[in-house]
Amino acid sequence: MIRVLPPLAAFLFFALAPFAAPRPALSADAPAYMAIGDSLAFGVGAQNPAAEGYVALTATELESHELFAEAGLEMINLSEPGATSGDLLEPDGQLDQALAEIAARQEPQETNDAVEIISIDVGGNDLLSLVETGLPCFEDPGGGPCRTAVNAMLSDLQGNLTLLLTELRQAAPAADIYVIDLYNPYSGTGEPLEVVASLGVQMVNGVIASVAANPEFGARFVSVYDLFQGRGQQWVAPDGIHPNNDGHRVLSAALTAAIFGRDIVLPSDIATPPPPVVDSSDNSGSDVGLTVFVASLAVAFAAGGFVSAAYFLVRGRR
Repeated sequence: MIRVLPPLAAFLFFALAPFAAPRPALSADAPAYMAIGDSLAFGVGAQNPAAEGYVALTATELESHELFAEAGLEMINLSEPGATSGDLLEPDGQLDQALAEIAARQEPQETNDAVEIISIDVGGNDLLSLVETGLPCFEDPGGGPCRTAVNAMLSDLQGNLTLLLTELRQAAPAADIYVIDLYNPYSGTGEPLEVVASLGVQMVNGVIASVAANPEFGARFVSVYDLFQGRGQQWVAPDGIHPNNDGHRVLSAALTAAIFGRDIVLPSDIATPPPPVVDSSDNSGSDVGLTVFVASLAVAFAAGGFVSAAYFLVRGRR
């Protein structure tokens, strides 16, 4: 069975109405780990997002570390399914909430409850926004208006992420900030979207990596792209897009490794070879949306080639 555009678009574009992200009260006695992002940070795909999403798993790992053994650690997950990089900057959006939380924890200054760790994942919804019905890349993937839209999306993503990191760094100069890239959920599936989705994801990852590499932000780029190579059937949820429980464990392993400055060590029960690729040569069941989406991403990748080059350059340095 081929997974086509609808579940992929749901990956990072549609908000999930059944969930409501908790909003913790300002000011606490313990230092905090704050997560900003979309459905991945929210935990979608895990059986219990609040406890088994990568943000919750990372918080649990941090709480058990000697650094927080005495003071404890509070998790603040501001993420929202469907969020784009622009959504983060909206009035009362995640950035405003983050800045309010950081400011509240800085007064009085003698307390030890600062936001010490911030993780960010965003960008996938920016990519998927290109192929909304009625927009240039949906109507004419090979046309000039689509190429213009692609370049505008990349520019907006770069500007939005730059502003986000600028504001966070100014508000929390001592915090450790980690920016996570995207994986290809189709990798290893043998489906038609596998290769072109990889190109599109790498295009967006190029922006993420280049912005995170700016020394003024003092941020750390956390790449999970290579970890998921060939694992689309193994670490992706039944929706075909979000990480399953094991996928969230992998995301958490990568993030905690970056936080503690160590090599990534995957849990032994999931560190197995990728499963065999399924032959999906019979594409009779795919709909026209698949063809349009593939063409759109092909054009997008061509237009964003310079960004991908920057991505690989940064990955080679870090």
